[in-house]
Amino acid sequence: MGSVGRLFWMLTMVGLTIRVAAVFVLNDYRAPLTAEYGIVARNLVAGKGFTGGGWLGPEQPTALNVPLYPLFLAFWLWLPIPLPFLAVELAQALLSALMIYFIGKVATRVFNPGVGVISAALTTFYPPLLYFCKQISPAIMTAFFTTLVFHVIVLFFARPTGRRAALLGGIWGMGLLAEPILLTAVPGILLIYWLRQAPSERRRSALLLAGAVLLAMAMVSPWTVRNYLVFKRFVPLKTSFGLNFWMGNNPNATGFLYTMTGEPMQNTLPPEQVAYLSSLNEAERYAVLQRKAWEWIVAHPHRFLELTLRRIVYFWLISPTYQITDENIVEPRYFYFLRYIIQIPLLAVAFIGAIFAYRRHRTALLVSLWWLLAFTAPYMISVAGNTRYRLPVEPILLMLAAVACHAALAGKEHRWIPLQSS
Repeated sequence: MGSVGRLFWMLTMVGLTIRVAAVFVLNDYRAPLTAEYGIVARNLVAGKGFTGGGWLGPEQPTALNVPLYPLFLAFWLWLPIPLPFLAVELAQALLSALMIYFIGKVATRVFNPGVGVISAALTTFYPPLLYFCKQISPAIMTAFFTTLVFHVIVLFFARPTGRRAALLGGIWGMGLLAEPILLTAVPGILLIYWLRQAPSERRRSALLLAGAVLLAMAMVSPWTVRNYLVFKRFVPLKTSFGLNFWMGNNPNATGFLYTMTGEPMQNTLPPEQVAYLSSLNEAERYAVLQRKAWEWIVAHPHRFLELTLRRIVYFWLISPTYQITDENIVEPRYFYFLRYIIQIPLLAVAFIGAIFAYRRHRTALLVSLWWLLAFTAPYMISVAGNTRYRLPVEPILLMLAAVACHAALAGKEHRWIPLQSS
């Protein structure tokens, strides 16, 4: 292991210490809000399977969320330990800390060791990656798997081998069970890097990548088959898109989960429609809502465009939900203002870094932009109501910000290196 690798592990240990301390200081592990994840996890422990109280319907088999986080939560609830949620938060602290190492490795390969060190240092102290360790939600898990998948993609293209293809397929398959957006995000990056290869290398890489795709799909298929058997329709990963798509596109839509008067969006449906929807299974229910949303968009295209622009702003800055209603606003209000203070400078510095990337390493910039777009797209057409939604792609911003910082520290134009073998 080189000196840079040892530095990454040192920063990882520092980051873990800070994150563990944050879990105890924030002190939200005795009776935290667990939302729908806790409902499913407790049902799993009770032997009821993946069941939960879905939106607009009774408690029944659910695929509202992909299974990895509920299974992770259920594992800790199943263990006979006195403070299971403390164990959950400490495990999330470990995942968050490991991101330091992987982000440093990715930035080193895609840019250079200097950018890698700065990226790892920024990740070590980045407040949201400390704060979300204490939240019982998939935020840290999705951020971890997003980073890990990015790492194994870069690793594969540095030296394509059968073993690395198997690693890519396995990590991608597991990642899909934690973050469904990887279903569209990963193929785009694979294509960009594949086209960057020499023509003589593409055939072999294509065969290896085909194997990786098959392995990933094989890992996801038991969950997909289960969903088909339960819902009698094809649900590859989860059902919630139709629900969120309707929440973001209806006569009362605001771009987040509530009306401008603070009313939960589902309360705007007439009682007879609610009764009809509750008689359907979860997949059928949200498919009906998705059709209603499309009908509304066709009738109101200009309003859809306006909402889309709003949602992009909400996603990358912060949703005004906390200013409209206190319902489900469990974080202290200062949290939202701190996110503003952090996010705006990060976006500005990352933009400067993107300018340097454009001048010196356009492939790296293209990959970064695709990753950002792939994770923004689902929310810009549905709802952008939670700050945790963007956490999985904030490592990209940290790396681009590191590019700008490295250029400033160097005092001269940044010197780039291509992907290296290891």
